[in-house]
Amino acid sequence: MSDDARPQFAAAAFPSAAGWLRLRPSLPWLIALLALARALAAPAALLHDPDTYLHIAAGRWMLAHAALPGADPFSFTVPGARWLAGEWGGELVLALAWRLAGWGGTVVLAAACFALALGLLTRFLLRRLAPLPAALAALAGAALVQPHLLARPHVLALPLLVLWCGALLGARDDAAAPPWRALPAMTLWASLHGSFMFGLALAGFVAAEAVLRPAPGVARAAEARRWAGFLVAAVAAALLNPYGVGALVQPLRLMAMPALQTGFGEWLPADLAAFPALEAWLLGAVALGYMAPGRLPWTRLVLLLGLIHMALAHVRHADLLGLVAPLALAAGLAPAVAAWLAPAASSALVRGAAALAAPAGRKAQTAALLAAALLAAPVALRPVDRAGDPVTPQAALDAAHRLGLTGPVFNSEAFGGYLVFAGVPVFIDGRIELYGNDFLAAYLAAERGDPGALAALLGDYRIGWTLLQAQAPAVAALDRLPGWRRAYADAQAVVHVRD
Repeated sequence: MSDDARPQFAAAAFPSAAGWLRLRPSLPWLIALLALARALAAPAALLHDPDTYLHIAAGRWMLAHAALPGADPFSFTVPGARWLAGEWGGELVLALAWRLAGWGGTVVLAAACFALALGLLTRFLLRRLAPLPAALAALAGAALVQPHLLARPHVLALPLLVLWCGALLGARDDAAAPPWRALPAMTLWASLHGSFMFGLALAGFVAAEAVLRPAPGVARAAEARRWAGFLVAAVAAALLNPYGVGALVQPLRLMAMPALQTGFGEWLPADLAAFPALEAWLLGAVALGYMAPGRLPWTRLVLLLGLIHMALAHVRHADLLGLVAPLALAAGLAPAVAAWLAPAASSALVRGAAALAAPAGRKAQTAALLAAALLAAPVALRPVDRAGDPVTPQAALDAAHRLGLTGPVFNSEAFGGYLVFAGVPVFIDGRIELYGNDFLAAYLAAERGDPGALAALLGDYRIGWTLLQAQAPAVAALDRLPGWRRAYADAQAVVHVRD
């Protein structure tokens, strides 16, 4: 449904409400407010990741030195190793939010980016779908993003992901020229998070689709020229960052680390028993395939299957399925969806959604912003005590300080971010590409309790004490290892020292 048609549709559904509807937020604003409220309902959950500490510490270092890092300043295992902070923009933004408003400000920033991404997604979908299915598709996308909603740079990049993918896929659906105005979004995206590589891959896919299925009246050669030019410009826009080609290479290095693919939860294959929203998506895709056969262009079916494969192979990629698949499928499924809704066109639910589809005026936008501020204020202004959360071993580190423990520490990767944030040189942290696959494999074997691997690392790096997650198998191995004794333990962390 076009932007021009929605106001008349709403007025026809509720003729007597023409006045007060102008004061109500439109559907994209309402979806964004719902997403914001959902994220802020459990603010501590957005901080349950060690990399939040790490990113803020990196941003603080950049602010303090007024420069981007060239060598690692945080570890003792690879001191001075070349460090390419590919997410430098996101780290600076997170550090500024933390400096200005503490952990509450950090949470509000991440929640606001999540809300903005859902609002943009709804707006793009309303160009193709009726209001009710557009809202449902956006909420279904939010359900896939929710488990990965953390105060990290990838969440800051979500609005750019939606903006870029919506612009490219929308241009193709309209048989229009490439969206050159979207190029600045790629430059900004490349400074925030490595997921910009997906944006470049999608640009390549859309370019190939334009050649294989050219717009009516446009020759294949003409499509190839204009989309190839856009693809080159997109790569050039991504290269407009301090690291140049290195920013493109780093995400590929991560993908080529076998130990990463098997040792970290967000890189593991999806467990449908623990991720019911993804299971619902897969069942919905099967149902759509039976209910609307032949509706989708084959190229979009290939894209959908690729997104599903990525989400199943690495659970972190469920974000892409939730936010990009609706944009890719909306135009192809719009006729079938309209036919399904036709018998219920007079229902209160369909008419109510239609009434909310009209673009919001200034007063409605002001009201929505005020509502967002009221939702965010309690979180932003209330101090957040992180002691005791899964990635903040504050009590254990305090105990280590009381015991006078200094020097090299063997730490769980899950505690690396907090140690960096606290100024303690680490054995390992979340910058996995910095350490390399062999180092990571040796660390994982040691933390899993392999006596040989553990003894080798303790000796090679002259470890004087350890700070490990209480449930790590290496804790029990250290309890049995000659020359080591347990010095402190709580439900979260265990400290061992050389006897």
